Amino acid sequence: MHWLIKCRARPAIDELRVATLPAHTRFLDGYPEVTWYSGPLFTDDNKNAIGSLRLIEFPDRAAANAYINADPYTKAGIFESISIERWRPTLDVRQRDYPRKPNTMQFVIHAHDKADGATRRAPLRETHHAYLDRHPHLFIARGPLLDDDGKQTIGSLILVDVADKAEAEAFWTNEPFNRAGVYERATMERWRFGHV
Repeated sequence: MHWLIKCRARPAIDELRVATLPAHTRFLDGYPEVTWYSGPLFTDDNKNAIGSLRLIEFPDRAAANAYINADPYTKAGIFESISIERWRPTLDVRQRDYPRKPNTMQFVIHAHDKADGATRRAPLRETHHAYLDRHPHLFIARGPLLDDDGKQTIGSLILVDVADKAEAEAFWTNEPFNRAGVYERATMERWRFGHV
């Protein structure tokens, strides 16, 4: 199973984060085979770290929870909140193999369906896939968010590699599911390739 782990940092923890970074990096080194993507979330100007995002494989939610609770960042109290969601990768490319592009920015689009999301998705599925197929150069990783049983789609996760936020916003504005109101809420945040 694959999991999205998104951590939001407490405010004013830069000094603590820097002090804990070596232990955090050593911790990440213990999970190279199961980590698909890992990196910090930043403010749009890329100056202030505000959390982290990881896409990682574990057999169940309990294992994913144990992993993030063992992270030195978690133990040091850096995170204000932690969310764990089941995710299914659509692309079979991991961070270690992703070809980096010069002078680009990365953003994560994290969207959750409305209660009737499945009904709204159904007639748009072909249009949605056709739209994604027209933009393959944008994607680092993407795939649906699922309930823990893996039976129901509850949202979407997309990592994009773009010239600037305007390009990411233009893509998202015209994305068929988003345009048709499938999502109850969605965020777009600056992300950076981190240590894996």
